[in-house]
Amino acid sequence: MTADHPADTIADVVRRLEVQLVRIPEVFADRSDEELSHHAAPDEWCAKQIIGHLIEAEGEVFTMLIPGMVGRDAPEGWQNVPSMVREECGADAEALLTQWRALRERGIALARSLNDEDLLRTSEHNWHGGATETVGDLFRHWPFHTDAHESQALEVLRAAPPPAAAR
Repeated sequence: MTADHPADTIADVVRRLEVQLVRIPEVFADRSDEELSHHAAPDEWCAKQIIGHLIEAEGEVFTMLIPGMVGRDAPEGWQNVPSMVREECGADAEALLTQWRALRERGIALARSLNDEDLLRTSEHNWHGGATETVGDLFRHWPFHTDAHESQALEVLRAAPPPAAAR
């Protein structure tokens, strides 16, 4: 348990991940490509880039790092810090969401396979800095990370001009 994340049970985190599996795609539904590619400021991500970041976090951090920390799979390349330079602006949003959904489903399966003993394991590599991080720290951070970027996407989409057809 950390000050940032309460001691949610594994089942609590799994439920949050499942809810997000439905809720996150809804944020991007029925949006034009213009809205999804809009940058509120030159140095801020568009909604598609936020999806790209969530893909990277699911695939290269949460579902790769946690198994390695509990000794199930040797994570390869997880030390690569997620890129702040995103290249998804021209990508198809539905294809990005399909990729994210598949990774989240894999993540939910991973989450269901964890036990309380797994959550106590530590790693000398701490994604957020500091000396060590437990699987539980990273695991409990997962839904909070997604929530933060959902809020970011909603802000970006609120700032987007209406689609050309609606003007």
